[in-house]
Amino acid sequence: MERTNASAKPPHASGPADADPGTTIHRFVGTLIERYRRLESTPAAGLDAAIVDRRLSELVLAEAAIRHAQPPASPVTARPPQVAVMGPTQTGKSTVVNLLLGRPVAEVSPLAGYTVHPQGFWVTSGGRTASWAEELFPGWSRCEPDELSRDRLEAYALTIVDTPDGEHTALPPCVLWDTPDFDSLAARSYRRGLLEVAALADAIVLVLSKEKYSDLSVWRMLRLVEPLRRPLVICLNKLTPEATDVVAASLRQRLAETRADDRDVPIATVDYQPGLMGDPQTFPSQAAGELRQHLSTRLSAAADRAKTAGVQALIRRHWDDWVAPLRAEHAAAEAWNRRLEDALAKFLEAYRRNYLDHPQRYDSFRRAAIELLHLLEIPKISGWITRARQVASWPARQLLAAGRSWWGQRRGRDRTMHDLGTEAAVLLDAVDALLTSLQRDAARQCDPSTPGCAVWQAVTQRLEREESRLRQVFRNAIVEHHRRVAREIHAAANSLYEELQTQPVRLVALRTARTTIDVGYLLLAVKIGGLTPLDALWAPATFGLTSLLMEGLTGVQMGHVAKRLKKQQYEAVQNVLIESVFLPELRALAANLEDEGLFAIPPEHLAEAVAALNAWEQTGRHGHLAGDRSSDRD
Repeated sequence: MERTNASAKPPHASGPADADPGTTIHRFVGTLIERYRRLESTPAAGLDAAIVDRRLSELVLAEAAIRHAQPPASPVTARPPQVAVMGPTQTGKSTVVNLLLGRPVAEVSPLAGYTVHPQGFWVTSGGRTASWAEELFPGWSRCEPDELSRDRLEAYALTIVDTPDGEHTALPPCVLWDTPDFDSLAARSYRRGLLEVAALADAIVLVLSKEKYSDLSVWRMLRLVEPLRRPLVICLNKLTPEATDVVAASLRQRLAETRADDRDVPIATVDYQPGLMGDPQTFPSQAAGELRQHLSTRLSAAADRAKTAGVQALIRRHWDDWVAPLRAEHAAAEAWNRRLEDALAKFLEAYRRNYLDHPQRYDSFRRAAIELLHLLEIPKISGWITRARQVASWPARQLLAAGRSWWGQRRGRDRTMHDLGTEAAVLLDAVDALLTSLQRDAARQCDPSTPGCAVWQAVTQRLEREESRLRQVFRNAIVEHHRRVAREIHAAANSLYEELQTQPVRLVALRTARTTIDVGYLLLAVKIGGLTPLDALWAPATFGLTSLLMEGLTGVQMGHVAKRLKKQQYEAVQNVLIESVFLPELRALAANLEDEGLFAIPPEHLAEAVAALNAWEQTGRHGHLAGDRSSDRD
């Protein structure tokens, strides 16, 4: 017994940049097979089991056809012509193999679905070594026919049918492959062997009977292999004399209607004879001779055909269907990114409306002015005035602190974030609105009828899982933004003070006004006989009066500083918070998705495959995959 274990490298979505286009397509098709097989257990939305099963058959055939069209890696011996004997159950495929060989070498059984492994019969002379068979079925084992087991379907048999000198079968040297059926309920489990042989074949013998010639599975199989442009011979088996002409005419008409290129397909008829399963002497010589002659003629025509064109035609016919789910996933990911851009634009607009342009909430310039006021205090007397002011403002500060605490507890706001001030509160509100709107929009796209809904489902699940982490990341970014703004405010106050230091007269006037207002405030507090909530109104009033004095004394410089602060804050939110933190984090929700029901093939890999397919078709016979196999034949 000769046993060969072939192994194939796992396919990848794309190869090296300088890879041959055919090799790139081969790898990509292998990746598609792996992804579609994942969907057999977890179907994607919009792809039912029948669609997945059909596309897998097309892809397995295409992958094998590409591989078999390549010249062998180590051509020790030339590969002889290959003939696939195919057909549905109970049509007598094994019997027809024996009929062609002129001897009962293929095991025949009345049981449907008896043959589940590819079994080859090499018609040759001189007992040659079948080294060319080592690369036929990657990962499969070559066994003796009696060692084939239904428990291990990834196996095949190859028997040498030696033709002694002087014996003539009217068949040229070739390999006849007895194949599994393609229409039984169990055929799905062993279909790869059939598809491998169909892709390998230089010619096909389709065995039909009067019960099966019009079966839908037959015409599906013919449509599947049609793009490969392999020469076809039809054998109508098990015919009774009165049905021969009727069935042949009906089949011929059906071929003309559905396969214009096969109007002249030779049809050989074999009458029903129970003895065909037994004594080889009962084989009808006339029918056998007619069938052998048709096959020999078709093999001669096949010798001048280029296989590559047929492989390319097969891939091109089904390409759009194969990659449609990928394109739907990519479109969904792009739609998610567009929604992110729209949502973040609304976030930025809400920040501008509710803070930067809000007359009461915007406090950055006011904070800069307060820092400037501290800088304007007279060094000699500033200490005691400051302590007196703190005492005087204590009731108001306590009242305001209590109010903020009550409001924060009422709204359930994070106390630490709330203490950062109005801008942080506005940004937190905008973050809440952002995440809520994104969750709602993604959930609306999860309907199974929506193209690419698996992406939306995965994004929705990720968003739910990542929400706490995202909120923490966004809050940390807001805290850092607050610190950055505080530094900018301090820098603005210092720049104003440095400008005033160049104008001593104005600096003295502002310091005098500042001290006069503070003293007036303290005298008023003493005059009214105690500290009252009126202090909460007096402090803003003193700030406003001082600001007016500063504005009048320093001209338009204060306005410029205010505009600059607003611009810096807006750009910081846009470029740092949104572009550097929010957008990358949210885009990552739709990146590198490996959830069930997803193909997860990046757009760049699909683009490489499309370019490779176009290049491969343009190169034609000059590419890496040689279509003309005539040089490989005996």
